[in-house]
Amino acid sequence: MNAAELFITCLEAEGVEYIFGVPGEENITLLDAISNSSIEFITTRHETNAAFMAAMVGRLTGRPGVCLSTLGPGATNMMTGVANATMDHAPLLAITGQGATWRQHKASHQMYDLVDLYRPITKYSTEVITAETIPEIVRKAFSESCCEKPGASHIAFPENIASLDVGDVPPLANDTLPGHLPADPHAGNPVLDLIREAKRPVVIAGFGVAREDCHPAFRAFARALNAPVVETMMGKGALPSHDPLHAFAIGLPNADYNQNILDASDLIITVGYDITELPPSKWNPDRKPVIHLDTVRHEIDQYYPVTGSLVGPLRETLETLAHKVPDRSWDGWQAIKEQLKAEIDATYSVALPLHPQTIVTALEQALGEDGMLFSDVGAHKIWIARHFRAVAPNQVFLTNGFSSMGYGLSSAVAAKLIHPERRVICAVGDGAFLMNGQDLETAVRLKLPIVVVVWRDGTYGLIEWKQQQAYGRAPYIGFDNPDLVKLAEAFGAKGLRVGEHGSLSACLEEALKYGQPVLIDCPVDYRENLKLTDRLRTYGG
Repeated sequence: MNAAELFITCLEAEGVEYIFGVPGEENITLLDAISNSSIEFITTRHETNAAFMAAMVGRLTGRPGVCLSTLGPGATNMMTGVANATMDHAPLLAITGQGATWRQHKASHQMYDLVDLYRPITKYSTEVITAETIPEIVRKAFSESCCEKPGASHIAFPENIASLDVGDVPPLANDTLPGHLPADPHAGNPVLDLIREAKRPVVIAGFGVAREDCHPAFRAFARALNAPVVETMMGKGALPSHDPLHAFAIGLPNADYNQNILDASDLIITVGYDITELPPSKWNPDRKPVIHLDTVRHEIDQYYPVTGSLVGPLRETLETLAHKVPDRSWDGWQAIKEQLKAEIDATYSVALPLHPQTIVTALEQALGEDGMLFSDVGAHKIWIARHFRAVAPNQVFLTNGFSSMGYGLSSAVAAKLIHPERRVICAVGDGAFLMNGQDLETAVRLKLPIVVVVWRDGTYGLIEWKQQQAYGRAPYIGFDNPDLVKLAEAFGAKGLRVGEHGSLSACLEEALKYGQPVLIDCPVDYRENLKLTDRLRTYGG
């Protein structure tokens, strides 16, 4: 057995089913070992996309997804997706090929110190120097990636080490993944005292509710407290949108109506919230006292004044609190929520180009309660976060930590591999799609029936929105698009254009029945962005 074969045997022992990546000269020994294993290698068209796909596998399964690149530009290409995984707390293992150890002491072709390059964007970064240490390195990489809060690990694998004979070395058992620290039972009394003293508490649901799969316990806690609940973009679905306590999502470029609920509170209880999801300065400018319920200690931030915390398994913490917190119903916030709800429930024009609100409604109706919507980064993400009425976690997937463009399509591809039985739709702007839409070919090759809805306006819409607010003009944000329908067909997918092939709802219905990847070219009217800004400014948000 050579070192590469031992490495892959260790990955098999960790339960790895897929590796996403791009072949390169320095990882050919690993690729050969994969070809003789139970692991399926998914060849992607860009290393960034490989990392996005691996991160989504990690997010959906709770076990690190794995991506592979060669050294040099392959490794640096992959870094964006790896950084995105760490900031979104998705468990991932990134493997990079590396030049032979005998040339690492000098300037050499495509050589950089990959361990140091990856260290700031991972929880653990190392290099295989001695083949016999591979079982320990792989086990540690998986352990570090999974422990709270999850993120990426990185292993650089020099080409000469990969081909060394190691004999018969067994992998380490994968039963040593660290669990959560138990919540301190003695910390419960001051937390409960703070909640009991509060007259107007508000709950913020973060991504941790979905990551910890504890939404039933969260809902029981919120209903026992009888307090309004706002969600971060990544926390959508923690409480069903139709629940009377649901006060919608926060995170618009401008403060939304529901910011007034937070402003009127006297205590904010965050559950599974991470400050990378939305800076506290955005929602807590007055520095209201905060209770922090999460799996790890809070970050120090002047706008996040934690006066009480419980750190440990969220489900146990919430179940305990649900039986002890007092009903703290307070009046006034419901009227604010109803104004926002009226906008979300409103019917908007179906004339082309479509209002973003109209597109979100069509996506919601087409997806159903069991479907999965993957939003890329851009102005459309803001509208989806604000208007999509989610009923459960892991129904709407957004990245709001590193927030890298290109996240949507790759994540949808990986999700369809993991959940072939669920409807999968990707919403992406034309700017993001042309950054790394080449992996539409991967979806075609794998025969994955995903639907990609491109919101086309010929600009970087979110940047234009902010430019117009700041300066009243928007330079350098326009671009031309190819014929997106013909481009989809060139990849081997089906292409539909809203208007030419019927309404968006009709296109979605046809696409979801097709059984192969479909791209829908959907023109969007982003004049609604500034109209929303004006409404919120008039309201005082």
